[in-house]
Amino acid sequence: MRAGYDGSGAMPNRVNALQVETYVKLFKDAGFIIAVGYPKLNVQGIDELRGRLAAIGGKMFFVRNRLADIAMRKLGYDGVKNICREQTAFVWGEDPVSVARFLVDFKKERQELLFHGALVEKSLLDSNQVVELSKSPTKQELKSIISGQILHLGGKLSAQVLSGGARVAGQIKKRSEAGDEAAA
Repeated sequence: MRAGYDGSGAMPNRVNALQVETYVKLFKDAGFIIAVGYPKLNVQGIDELRGRLAAIGGKMFFVRNRLADIAMRKLGYDGVKNICREQTAFVWGEDPVSVARFLVDFKKERQELLFHGALVEKSLLDSNQVVELSKSPTKQELKSIISGQILHLGGKLSAQVLSGGARVAGQIKKRSEAGDEAAA
């Protein structure tokens, strides 16, 4: 064990403490984090990854593994140590599926990118589960599916209500016409 670090979360110096607080501020509102490795990705590859990620609203932050683990434990996430190994960057954005899809597509072009795992709504995912996550519908796709189902059911209900009213109106008109003929 390192001198000055007892494994309890205590840190040996102020720089590390500030770094942990930075991590806490960055990740406290993130609903998910995907941990990626980049040991063989060159600077141009990392710049390309960051730029394309920013274009879809994603963010990427390089972390020191031990400090990231401490920060995530402060946020109530356990097991982050399992997805922080070698050189690690945390990637997040608005929708975990969209970001996972982007990373899977990027990996097809740049095999050097590695998936260490993810933390999605306090659940720890391994690298295979990150790939499976990318195959799920995005938030936007789910909204479209739900809206379509609501509109479909609403249309059916409206048609049933209107058809009953149309039958009643037809019967009233028929009796009214029959009454007019009898009166004439």
